[in-house]
Amino acid sequence: MAINATNDRMSEGFADHRDETRTQVQRLEEVFAALDRPAERREDPVIDALEAERATLKDAIEDDDMLNMAYLTAGMMTERVEMTAYEGLTSMANQLEYSDEIRKPLESNYDEEQSAYRELSAMESAADMKSLWDRLTPS
Repeated sequence: MAINATNDRMSEGFADHRDETRTQVQRLEEVFAALDRPAERREDPVIDALEAERATLKDAIEDDDMLNMAYLTAGMMTERVEMTAYEGLTSMANQLEYSDEIRKPLESNYDEEQSAYRELSAMESAADMKSLWDRLTPS
């Protein structure tokens, strides 16, 4: 979405979060190592469905402003899913009384996802998105 978004602020935000995601993967690999378990890449049907929806919208929407709104919504949906996953993992780590070596990386990942969600939410109400709504909704 970083490449396809025409809104500069949004594009930068998606690119920055992509970099954060790489750090999150490293943290997860450290958690698996601390648990003495192999880290395996796994597909997630929910995230895959969100990506498929984003691709469908990209093909269906011709207006750049509308497409940016679709990307914004897709990003917010993805962040909510990721936040929920990290909440669940952190809760399990707490219930199992795992050390901070396990819990802290999960909490850090959650905090970053929450921050990304808040940033997207702020963009949704920003002036450039409001102008889109004004243009699309007759007075």
